[in-house]
Formats: sequence, C-alpha cells, structure tokens
Amino acid sequence: KIVIPTDFSVKSLSHIVYILEQSSEDECLEIILLHGVYPSDSISELLFTSTSSLLANLQTPEFINSCNLIKNKFQSRIKAMYADVIPNSSRAYLANYLEANAIEEIYIPMNYSMKFQSKRSFDVRSLLQRGTVPITELHLVDMENFQPTRTGQMADLFFARADAS
Repeated sequence: KIVIPTDFSVKSLSHIVYILEQSSEDECLEIILLHGVYPSDSISELLFTSTSSLLANLQTPEFINSCNLIKNKFQSRIKAMYADVIPNSSRAYLANYLEANAIEEIYIPMNYSMKFQSKRSFDVRSLLQRGTVPITELHLVDMENFQPTRTGQMADLFFARADAS
C-alpha cells in the first residue's frame, strides 16, 4: 500500500504513471491519493458533509477520467486506487492514519507545485515527510514544461517522466 499526495489535477497523476511503469509486472499496488482539507467552521457543514461528498466536490471530471485511464492501462499492477482526505495536519493524526491503513511506502513529488482548488486544502507533503514510513522522493524531469492540452490531457500523462531518489 502506497500514498501519493495529490491536488486533484491531471498533472499530479504523472507520478502514479511513473511509479507503475517502474514497478515489476508481478507487483500489485494499492494506491491512496492523499489530500489535506481542514474542516469547515460551520456546524451544519460539519454535520452534513461526508468524505465522499467532499471528494466529489474536489475531483474534476478530467481527474476522474484520468484515474480510470490509468487503472485500465495498468490493471494488472493496480489492486486498488482511490482518493482520501485527512482533516488534520498533526503528526499524531498522520501516524494513526498511516498505521490504520497499513501504509508501506510514501512517494513524495518534490519539484511539483500543488495548486489547490479549495482554500481549506493544505499540502500534506511536509507532514508525510515527518512520518515513520519509508519515503521515496520523485523528481519529474519535464514537469516544468508539462502543459496538458484541452483535448489530450489524459494522454499527456504518459509522456511526463520522473526520477526517483
């Protein structure tokens, strides 16, 4: 089971493609795309907002279609791939989350600038780096020049390259 931070953009999925391309044919990964979102101050919003409704608001149709494309292309290497949110930036919460989900490795995109759609979102990368789970840093080579076109966003995922360190 691995964790990769996401901002729910198609561009952020390039790291998953790289990881899957580098994995062995017989390796089957469970991938959690992790996003941090602070909870609302509104009591009614807290009462009536679920993780699934929060994810539905954060994920764009392009992001969902790109995830499905990746799942189809690498179906023999993906046991499961899903998004999740954490509502807290404390180390104790993260430690419990990683243990409860039996996370084996964390992949952190280093030269990728997260662009959040929600003002309540926060970058989980620095939090993940303070955890006790092994970390692999990813450095995408063409990430600076990666500009998905309007008609080929999903296909562009397979052209960005990364180096792991």
